[in-house]
Amino acid sequence: MSIGDRLKEERERIGLSQEKLGAVGGVQKRAQINYEAGVRHPDAAYLSAVAEAGLDVLYILTGQRGQPVPATAALPPRL
Repeated sequence: MSIGDRLKEERERIGLSQEKLGAVGGVQKRAQINYEAGVRHPDAAYLSAVAEAGLDVLYILTGQRGQPVPATAALPPRL
């Protein structure tokens, strides 16, 4: 399964049209179609924006579902 296939799967999982997810990611519908078809690949700004909308970007990129980080897992204090 390709990045485009997984992107489409995630878009459908959250129930957005190509046009609406494109708008969330700051791109036109045609760019969204191209991402899903594998003609183009999304950039970091797009992926960051769609992650905010609830898409699992780790899954889109690698095929591995992301694991939520427990609230108790904090970064160590700066030295």
